Amino acid sequence: MGLDVFIKKVVYGGYGLGEDRGRKFLVRYAAPKELVEVEVLKEKKDYVEATVKNVKIGSAWRRTAPCKYYTHCGGCQLQHLDYEGQLKVKEEILLESLERIGKIKVKSIDGVLGSKKEFGYRIKVQFKVRDGGLGFFAWGTNELVPIEECLLVHPKINQLIPALKELVKSVKDLQELHVTYSPDEDEFLLKLITVSPMETEKLRRLKEHILPKEVVCLGNYTSLRGKLIKRVAIGREFSFFRLGKFRLRVSNDSFFQINHTLYEDFPKLVVEGERAKRVLELHSGVGFFSFWMAQCCEYLFGSDANQSAVKDAVYNAKLNQISNVSFAHERAFETLKNHAGEAIDLLVLDPPREGLSEGEAKLIVQNKPKRIIYVSCNPTTLARDLKVLASGGYKIETIRLVDNFPQTYHVEAIAKLKLL
Repeated sequence: MGLDVFIKKVVYGGYGLGEDRGRKFLVRYAAPKELVEVEVLKEKKDYVEATVKNVKIGSAWRRTAPCKYYTHCGGCQLQHLDYEGQLKVKEEILLESLERIGKIKVKSIDGVLGSKKEFGYRIKVQFKVRDGGLGFFAWGTNELVPIEECLLVHPKINQLIPALKELVKSVKDLQELHVTYSPDEDEFLLKLITVSPMETEKLRRLKEHILPKEVVCLGNYTSLRGKLIKRVAIGREFSFFRLGKFRLRVSNDSFFQINHTLYEDFPKLVVEGERAKRVLELHSGVGFFSFWMAQCCEYLFGSDANQSAVKDAVYNAKLNQISNVSFAHERAFETLKNHAGEAIDLLVLDPPREGLSEGEAKLIVQNKPKRIIYVSCNPTTLARDLKVLASGGYKIETIRLVDNFPQTYHVEAIAKLKLL
């Protein structure tokens, strides 16, 4: 006899939250306000992790997942909800995080920017490789689920998969295979992550004999404490992407936004209604937001810890003939320290998932920029950081949701704040 659990809501991580006789349940593949029969996966001290075995009373948002690998592959968590349902769930996750972690009560979000496509939006993918198989890990494990296609990636990446499988056969101790595709240039940049180094000649042979001509770069990397270290690369190590009126060079080692359907709408939403003299931008990358922001200010200074991205940003400023920007290779904390005491009209933040460090948040509150735009890819660290900024004298003007990752639990947001 199975155990029936009523799902109150879906929480960050993609789990349905329910309760049974005082025990908290985190249930995979559930939807809000559903009654589901569950199968227990793990019993922890504070909660039980389970998965849906049978839906007794289903949500109006529930659908049959379009992907044949769903519930096997761990890449997607929300494919069983229609897209309207996914956006509603993400909105609730954002509001709940703000209230529970940030102690910030917001009645509703000031707008939602959904992806223009539910599927085929990713231009970048990291395939896992195990025992000659290419695919993704199952939810919460290192167990490989081999795949023939992924519905989230650009169709051209799926067309490359047969060649990638041939590559897997030819490279020993291959751990991961990273692919970046430029829809504008119709070309690929590839990274092979291996345990032992590969010879340049071997890479050249693979590029010439196995891969199509659209693969312009093939690099060999090793993973050291979670960071990729480049050993050798052949071919051209960059491609170009179009963002509305701007054309950006993006190198194989630079971070770049993944959802190509929002390359114009996302930065436009960030800069909407802005006017400033001096702008300081942290984690500016290749200039994804910078050049849009440059049109709304007299001068912008951007910094990033990734040297490759900074070189791209400097190049992109020249390419797009934008003269009121400059970029530096330095960590966010150093930039804040170096600009302490300066009058900053607007501070733009786009930190990684970890959010602001304690030191960064402290320096921001001390420096007191007049306004802040915080672009977040993690609602829990956003809520934590907004709590610190609010206690430092800032008022939240607007919070908008951006969905760069349909079918997954990832939530992005744009928060705008002003100094009281």
